[in-house]
Amino acid sequence: MIRWVSSFSLLSSSDETVWFLSRRDYSTGAEGAFAWNECEQLSIQAATTDDEAVAVSRFWKRHLPILLSVRHGYEYLAVRDDGAVVHGTEPEFEEAVVVFSHFEDLLRYINARPARRDHVVDRLLFDASRIPDTTLGH
Repeated sequence: MIRWVSSFSLLSSSDETVWFLSRRDYSTGAEGAFAWNECEQLSIQAATTDDEAVAVSRFWKRHLPILLSVRHGYEYLAVRDDGAVVHGTEPEFEEAVVVFSHFEDLLRYINARPARRDHVVDRLLFDASRIPDTTLGH
């Protein structure tokens, strides 16, 4: 992961509504409209009990955000401590769904540029408003 986040300083959509987090984004003095842990901060603020706040903190100790999106509301991709890549959306960021078993699978998928673009990652990485949402409940 360190090599990946160190390989670029800016990697975003042309409208800058979707971006991969770079090594600089994770530094404590990084400037920007969004913190690398923005979703965690929003969830902590929304927690109404100490138990909810603890559950939020526990979730984010196991998940490292790698991509943030504000294109269609707040969304993220994160790498879980077992290497899986998960996708989460507002308002319940912690109800994340595994989209790839390993971070390397995400990179291979992006590199392959599949002709069929109906994966949740395609909605995030490409201006894909015409791509149907195939996530549960949509």
